[in-house]
Amino acid sequence: MFETKGSHTGVVLVQTIGGSSNLSGESYLIEQLFNMKFALKQLSRILLDLSKKVAFSASTTGHGVISSGSTLAFPVVINNVEGGYDPGTGTFTIPTAGQYVFYISAQGYSSDTLYVSILHNGGAKVMTMSDGGRRKDFYDSGSNLLTLNLQQGDRVWAMCQSGSNYYSEGIPITTFSGFLV
Repeated sequence: MFETKGSHTGVVLVQTIGGSSNLSGESYLIEQLFNMKFALKQLSRILLDLSKKVAFSASTTGHGVISSGSTLAFPVVINNVEGGYDPGTGTFTIPTAGQYVFYISAQGYSSDTLYVSILHNGGAKVMTMSDGGRRKDFYDSGSNLLTLNLQQGDRVWAMCQSGSNYYSEGIPITTFSGFLV
């Protein structure tokens, strides 16, 4: 049987057997309280991780030339929540594990057909193509989107597979974006 006893600091729950206090019952309740506090702290950490926002968007500037096999850096940072995107290298390093969405839009320029892939830890996952049409000063764009389940520290970037000319203006056209779902 449990009974409550008032005190100036609050109500104390005491288990009694035959009218006397049972210390092992009190120890059990204290142990349960500590276990609940520990579980609450762990749940709070999990909820904090789930509420963490991660996103980036970046763009190129003007007309650019890149060689096949090179990383396409997007030096103009539009948004970089949690700081995972490095505009100097064009690489996004995953700050928080989870499911991510990535999007690439590549505006080709000139008579070249531009192929750009999104890579995850060195492996190409999707590719976009903008067909130059074999005409001088021709513009065409291609885009692609993918989802990846990633671990903290994984890296994602864009690479030119073939072609060489890309284009952007004052309002970004050639862009790379990603976010945690």
